[in-house]
Amino acid sequence: MKKFTQNPWVIGIGTCVIGTVISTSVVDWIKGIDWLSTLKVVIKFLANAVIAFLNFDIKVWWLLVFIGVGVLVLFVIAKIQDAKSIDDTPAFLSYTRDTVLGFAWEWEYTKTYEGKYTISNLHPVCSECGMILKQDGALRLGMKCLRCDKRLGEFLFDRCSNAH
Repeated sequence: MKKFTQNPWVIGIGTCVIGTVISTSVVDWIKGIDWLSTLKVVIKFLANAVIAFLNFDIKVWWLLVFIGVGVLVLFVIAKIQDAKSIDDTPAFLSYTRDTVLGFAWEWEYTKTYEGKYTISNLHPVCSECGMILKQDGALRLGMKCLRCDKRLGEFLFDRCSNAH
């Protein structure tokens, strides 16, 4: 109920109605007219308008044209919304490569059913030729490029062996 009463449309229309009732009552009081007579005239007018609307003769082709135009408008709105959703790709989707511990890494993003993005196809690549690296070394801490034969990450193995 609180959201309804704070809606700008409800506030605007409610202010107009209340202002009209108060100003009409004041004018009637100044003129010496019974203020209930104005209320009776307004109620009669509204009742006659509703009765006239309900008794209006509607042709079948008017109804079919109205339904057709409504379906067409909904179709156009749906197409516009689809076009907007295609253009609303997040900026982070272009971030697909970085360097961590001396290795260049590449990945892709996959959109889940919930609409969230997850990282997929994460793999190290050679910083010189861009080839996917193969694990190399006894503890699998190093990487080897199969194209340019460059070895990466052996410094990790050296640091571990020097620490002991």
